[in-house]
Amino acid sequence: MLSVVNRMFSHFFQLMFRFTIIVLMCLPLNAVTEVYWSQGSASARDGATFVYSDKSAKLLWQHELGDWVDKNGERYGNAAFSSLPIQDLDTSRKVALDMTDLVKYWINTPNSYHGVYLKELSGSGTAVFHATESGHSGSPLLAVQTSDHGTRTFEVLKDTSLSTTTHYSLGHFPTFKIAANNPVLLAFNEQFLKLNSTKIIKAELYLLTTDKQYGNVNIGVYAIAPLASQNKIEYGLAKDYPDDRNLADHPDVIVAERFDIQQGGLFRSNKSLAHLSNTGPNNNYQLVDIDYQHDDHFKPLDGGALQIIFDPKTHYGFSGHYNFQKLTGKEPEQMYFRYYIRFSNNWHPTESGKLPGFSGTYNRAGWGGRAVDGYNGWSARGTYHLQASPNSKYNGAIPLGNYVYHMDSNSNYGEMVSWNSELNLLQKNRWYAIEQYLKLNDPGKANGQLTVWIDGKKIFNRDNFRFRETKQLKIESLWLNFYHGGLDKPKSTFYAYIDNLVIASRYIGPIRPSSQ
Repeated sequence: MLSVVNRMFSHFFQLMFRFTIIVLMCLPLNAVTEVYWSQGSASARDGATFVYSDKSAKLLWQHELGDWVDKNGERYGNAAFSSLPIQDLDTSRKVALDMTDLVKYWINTPNSYHGVYLKELSGSGTAVFHATESGHSGSPLLAVQTSDHGTRTFEVLKDTSLSTTTHYSLGHFPTFKIAANNPVLLAFNEQFLKLNSTKIIKAELYLLTTDKQYGNVNIGVYAIAPLASQNKIEYGLAKDYPDDRNLADHPDVIVAERFDIQQGGLFRSNKSLAHLSNTGPNNNYQLVDIDYQHDDHFKPLDGGALQIIFDPKTHYGFSGHYNFQKLTGKEPEQMYFRYYIRFSNNWHPTESGKLPGFSGTYNRAGWGGRAVDGYNGWSARGTYHLQASPNSKYNGAIPLGNYVYHMDSNSNYGEMVSWNSELNLLQKNRWYAIEQYLKLNDPGKANGQLTVWIDGKKIFNRDNFRFRETKQLKIESLWLNFYHGGLDKPKSTFYAYIDNLVIASRYIGPIRPSSQ
C-alpha cells in the first residue's frame, strides 16, 4: 500500500515540477531572490556556517546556528508556524510542511525576510532530505494554492544546513539534514509575494527524504530573521566646517589633515601630518590630486589625497604614529578618529591585512604575536579581509573590522573583530568615512569600549574589552598602519587612498559638503 501511495505522490510531484518550470519561464528575470546568507561552495572560506551567515563577507549570526523569528514575531521564540513529525521508516518518501501561515506572514509583514528556518523541536533523531543540488525531481519546492489562480509553485533557490561540528559551509551537498544541532535554511523565488494573502487556501513545502533516516524527528517551521535595520546618519564636529575647512581650529580637534598639495608639498597646519612620527622604513606612498591620471579609476574626495602603494617588495604600504604625548603633552584614555578611505580598482590583496587604529604598545606588546597581559601593552588596529566570494550576494565587497590585542583574546595574537553590517562591505572606487571611538577599561573591569561608524551610521559597538590592568597604560598613539598580512606579501601592485583624517576628543562625523 505504501509503495502505491509513493508512486501516486511521485507522479503528482513530477507534474508539479514541470508546471513550476512553465510558470518560472513566464516570470521576470529579476525574480531571483537576493538572500543575505550564502549557500557557499566547496571553498573553505565562504558560505553560511553556524557562526557566519556569509563567511566570506564576515557577516555573523546574532545567535549561534542562525537567527529566526517565530509565529508571534518574537526573535528566537518557540511558537512554530507549523510542525511536522518525520518517522524513522528508512524509505524515501515525499513529505509536506504546512507553510500557509508563514507565507501569509511574509506577504503581510513589511521588511520581513522571505526565507524559512527549519529546526528540530524535540528528540534526538536526524532527518535527511534531497537538496537543490541533488538534481532529483524531488528537490525542495513551495506550492501555493489560491482561490483565484489555483496552485502555483515556486522553486527553492538556495538551501543549506548549519552544524556546530564544522566551520565549513554545507550548502553545496546533494542532501541536507535536520537534527538537534542542524537547522536548515531555504530561500524561495520571491514571486509568491505578489499573491493576495486573503486568497491563499494552502501553502506547502514539499521535501523528499532519502531512504536512510536516524530516529524520529519533529520539524518546526520558522522565518529567518531579517538583518538589523541601519541607523540614521549622525553628524558631529565636522557638520559646522564644510569640506572640513578650518576644522583644525576647533579646540577639540587634535589633528586635521586634508592631504592638500600646495607649492609642491603638504599643506601643513599645526594639526597635520607634520606631527606623524615613527614612520616605517618601507613606506610607499605619494600625494595625488585631481590631476592624477591612472587607470585605477581614482577620483579625489576633496583636493589632494594620500595614495598608499602595496607592492610585492614589502608587507608595508605605510606605517606611522600620531603620538599623543608629543601632540598634546599627555596620553588620553578615550579618543575619536575619522578618515576617508577608497580602495582602487586594482585592489587585490591575497591575505587579510591591517588598517589604522588606536594603540598603546609602548614597543613592548600588542603586535606581531607579542601577547598582552594587562601591563605591557594593547592595540586595536583596523583590518581588511579578502573580498567576498562569487557565491555571495556581496561578491567583490571588502569586509572591514578590527584586529584587537586585548587580555581576553586567548592567544599570543589579536582577536579578529567583525563589524558585522552590510554597510561594512565596502566597494572599490568609492570613498567611505570610517570613524572609531575607543575608551580604555577601568583596571579590574571589562568595560573597555570600541564603537565604529561608516559614513556617519553607527554599525558596531562593544563595551566589554579588557585592554589593561594598570592606569599606566593609556592611548599612546593613533597607529596609521597599512600592512599586507599576516605572512604573505602582495602578489601584485594595488592601492588604497586616504583623505580628511581627523583625531578629536569628540565625535567628528562625516564631511558636510560645502554645497549643502
